[in-house]
Amino acid sequence: MGEGVSGRGTGRVAAAATLLAAVSGVVDLWAVTSLGGPFAGVVTGNLVTLGGAAGRGDPAASWPPLVAVLGFALGVVCWASAGRRRPDAVGWPLVGELAVLVALAVAWPLTGTAPTGGVVLVLLAGAAMAMGAQSSTALRLGESTTYLSGTLTGGLVALVAGGPRRRVAALRQLVALVAGAAAAAVLLGAARWAVPVLAVVLLGAALAALGRPAWDRPKADGGTPTRVRRERPV
Repeated sequence: MGEGVSGRGTGRVAAAATLLAAVSGVVDLWAVTSLGGPFAGVVTGNLVTLGGAAGRGDPAASWPPLVAVLGFALGVVCWASAGRRRPDAVGWPLVGELAVLVALAVAWPLTGTAPTGGVVLVLLAGAAMAMGAQSSTALRLGESTTYLSGTLTGGLVALVAGGPRRRVAALRQLVALVAGAAAAAVLLGAARWAVPVLAVVLLGAALAALGRPAWDRPKADGGTPTRVRRERPV
């Protein structure tokens, strides 16, 4: 894990990563069902779809997966660039993702929760950008929170070869992903406007789980304790 994460308890990082996986479940289900069909965070699936559309000579079918891939890439690049400037920061990139999701939560009901044409592509690009940002940040948490095939593979290998901690982590992330998607599916039927709001709430909870701890350490001469940071600000 990166410097900005090393001072945080492993339990808090695990809780944040679990909530972020649930965010992915919500956003991906929303994108697949309501934003043109591509995943917001599973880029390999979108690339396969894009290749299939190109092979069929179907430009119209190429746009949604292309927009999703480009949006995801933009999110990764932007947040990775920000990470280079502040390699110890973890929370601030997630605040940026939160801003994108809040904008989507505001825009979604304005479309009547049934956007068409270019509006769909704009919303899809925003959702993919948020997932790219999250994926970039998740690397620094040491947990996958979007594309979880590697997590499933690692968990199955640990199941066969041993490694209970890896098994638990994999199961936790996968269950959170499915739970997020299931909750989004329920909302799509009961309160469509609230789907991106759920993603915002879960991401806010992840930020709260990460926290911003600091500790006091007494001076060597026994004087007044001085505040020191065992980690830099999020």
